Amino acid sequence: MNKYFVISDIHSFASIMKDALKVNGYDKENPEHILIVCGDVFDRGDETAEVYNFLKSIPEDRCILIRGNHEQLYFELLNKAFPQSHDFSNGTVKTFCQIAGSELNDMDIISKAPYDLKYDPKHFHFVRHHYGDDVWSIEDLWNKIKEAVKKSEVTKWLKSKQWVNYYELGKYIFVHSFIPLIWTPERGLTEEYCVYYAWTQLFKERPDWRDASSADWEKAAWGCPYKFVDAGLFDQELKNDKVLVCGHYRCSEFNEHYLYDFTDNSDIYFGKNLIAIDATTAWSKQVNVLVIEDGICYSNGKKLVEKEKKRPKWMDIKTVTIKKEGDSYEPTNES
Repeated sequence: MNKYFVISDIHSFASIMKDALKVNGYDKENPEHILIVCGDVFDRGDETAEVYNFLKSIPEDRCILIRGNHEQLYFELLNKAFPQSHDFSNGTVKTFCQIAGSELNDMDIISKAPYDLKYDPKHFHFVRHHYGDDVWSIEDLWNKIKEAVKKSEVTKWLKSKQWVNYYELGKYIFVHSFIPLIWTPERGLTEEYCVYYAWTQLFKERPDWRDASSADWEKAAWGCPYKFVDAGLFDQELKNDKVLVCGHYRCSEFNEHYLYDFTDNSDIYFGKNLIAIDATTAWSKQVNVLVIEDGICYSNGKKLVEKEKKRPKWMDIKTVTIKKEGDSYEPTNES
């Protein structure tokens, strides 16, 4: 009987990932253990090579890889002449430097120069660095890094057919963020903008989302999943008792939104038809592992159950609206 282990948004934190999988009983040598990764395997952490080597060492039929928005950022950066500010803040440049470091001889140049750029972005095209007897322009250095990444085994792996847009297991639908929708255009706004900022009123459900193009899946990998669920954009699947399992968006916000838990709780949010597993690892230093066996969900040895929603009493405190001077006022409930 197969046992499924689901993780997401590892972001190059291999040690934390491995520890979490070990705690949850995962054994990559066990032919009945299936690993499902809901995207964003790189960026932000320092262990890009370790994450790659670990995932690559698992037989392909027991390692299901779902594309996330950071996989998109990786390929977008490969096609740019030079990084933009978000390529630094998202950690994609850092990932490239780690990959290139295993390909090039002069590790010192690769590791230092890009981080100098991070703190002095306005000088991208003017700063020159001197290491020993060599003088390198930043443009030349970046091109060397980018070429090494293009030729790397990591890039070949990310392009492979092992990567999919979604995975379906019984009632569970595994995605990075959400499923593709039908966009109803609004003047002056792009579909990407509307997804990112969850302008749910501009979307409709898409019955054939399983057959959507890769471009449509790329757009669906952004935005806040629970906002689209709350707007009824997953209702067609709810009728079939489907459960959406997603990463991308921090669990702490799901727990706050649905359970009124304001403690920055990064543990798995477990709802009837929605499960969120992104622990925001760079901040929380944890990776959530969802274990599914015989249709039952566990994490850290405990069975997951839907928690009762309890609205805090302080959210119902009466507030006072003060009117203009001389006018009367009365308490109002503005909850």
